[in-house]
Amino acid sequence: MIDAARISKVLGDPLRYKILLMLVNHSEQKDLCCTVPAGGICNCEIMDTFGMIQSRVSYHMKELVNTGLVREVPEGKWKYYFLNTEVLKEYIEQLSIDFKF
Repeated sequence: MIDAARISKVLGDPLRYKILLMLVNHSEQKDLCCTVPAGGICNCEIMDTFGMIQSRVSYHMKELVNTGLVREVPEGKWKYYFLNTEVLKEYIEQLSIDFKF
């Protein structure tokens, strides 16, 4: 069983919510600094999109990874992030059970 309260707290941060939406809506690769595996987003793309330094991206991504919503794959000096659709679906299902809708 997932921790819906913890996921809700992590997604309560507007920036992390936007990053998750970026992962959900990501369909095309951008040629920024590296070759991104299909469906993934490079930390450099997040830095560019939100104007953040690498350490801030790492902090926010660690929070998303720790909830299970995002998978992290290191490749050399870059990290790639992928949406974990199964955990997202479980979270949504848990909310529907908890709030009886």
